[in-house]
Formats: sequence, structure tokens, C-alpha cells
Amino acid sequence: MEESKNLRIIIAKNLTALRKNRKLTQSELAERFGYSDKAVSKWENGDTLPDVETLYKLCQFYNVKLDFLIDENSFENKIRYVNRMNKAIIINNALIETLYCSFVWILAGIIYIYLTFISDINFWQIFVWALPATSLLMLLFKKVWKNKVYNFVIQTIFFWTLVIACYVQFIQYNIWPLFILMIPIQIALTLHFAINDKLKIIK
Repeated sequence: MEESKNLRIIIAKNLTALRKNRKLTQSELAERFGYSDKAVSKWENGDTLPDVETLYKLCQFYNVKLDFLIDENSFENKIRYVNRMNKAIIINNALIETLYCSFVWILAGIIYIYLTFISDINFWQIFVWALPATSLLMLLFKKVWKNKVYNFVIQTIFFWTLVIACYVQFIQYNIWPLFILMIPIQIALTLHFAINDKLKIIK
């Protein structure tokens, strides 16, 4: 019984520290997870514990493992460790994404060299087409980054570079209306981003 009480106190302290570290009030956290502020207050006082599913969601929200909540080491040391791990993960993901994107440009270079020296065709537009191809590849990483702004920016870059590539490829036809077509597409992307952002706040 005593061990159970001590565990509740440790989890309570860690939950409180994590919330304050995010600069959230108990009411804001409660609203985000669909609980009352009284329920959050009981968690942080050690009176009760959230159910397992809620604890898992809290860990995901704070980007920590369950071990973090039951560890009684100083919060500052644990936060420093988590921040170092998160930074390492971000750098690793960025390097992997850069590596994959470099393959697009290597392939574009190979195609350009082949057409120039073997077929005597100066297909320099391949490097323009590499822009939407790169942004499309970057969209595959949206589940890795889990960032709405990243997704919005890359989608915007993809559509604009695709239009630019089409215009450059068929420049003799002067298909400038493609840029007008981008106006409603950009509005749709912006509205989609704004709606998702609002829903995230409500949740």
C-alpha cells in the first residue's frame, strides 16, 4: 500500500512538472484530454492516477516514455536527457531525409549527363522537375515529423514547383493560366491547414 502511494506521488510530481514545462494550466490540459480540471488536480496531488490509456496519451503528448513518469530522479536531469534524445532523433531524421532527397538530384544529374553526351539532348529542365520530385519525397516524411506546418509548407512547395516545371517544360505554349489555377489550390491548402489547426486546439 505504501509503495502504491509513493508511486502515485512520483507520477503526480512528474505530471505536474511536465505540464508546467509546457506552460499549460490544469484547465488547458484537462480540456485537451477531455477531463475536468478537478481530475487533473487529483492526478497532480497524487489522490488518483489516470487510467493506462490516458497515461499513454499523456506520454505521447509530452514525448516521453512511461519510465519517465515513474522515475523519481530530478525532473531537470530527466528533461535534459529527453531533450538530448529528441535532438538526436531530429538530426537523424533530417539526415535520412536529406540522403533520400539527394538521390533525386543524383538521378537528375545522371539523366542530364546521359542525354547530353549520348543523345546530344540538352534536357536542363530535368533539374526543374527535380524540385517537385524532391518535395513529393519530403511529403513521405510527414508521419516522421508529425508537424502540421511542415506538411503545409511542403505541400505548397510541391504544387508551386510542379506548376513552374510544367510552365518551363512547355514554355513555347505560354501556359501562364496554370499560375491562376494555383490561387484556389493555395486557398484550399491554407484553409485545410487552418481547420486542422483549430481542431487540434479544440482537442
